Amino acid sequence: MKLEINTIITLENQERYVVLNETTYQDKKYFLVMAVDEKKEIIPSNVAIIEEIQDHDEIFVEKVTDPEQLLVLTKELKAQL
Repeated sequence: MKLEINTIITLENQERYVVLNETTYQDKKYFLVMAVDEKKEIIPSNVAIIEEIQDHDEIFVEKVTDPEQLLVLTKELKAQL
């Protein structure tokens, strides 16, 4: 499944996020996401940046946790809004 803005994704831990924005940085795709509940209502206090990882024909995502990388990516994503 290709990640696209305004789609809802479900992670392995069953957390659900809506994709708000995307950017490419150093040849990798990153997405700004916000959590949604089971009623598809946004949880504004739960925002994350995820990295798209392609392994052959499969697409995986991983939350970005490095504080320096988060700062850089946040600036990139805000510049596009």
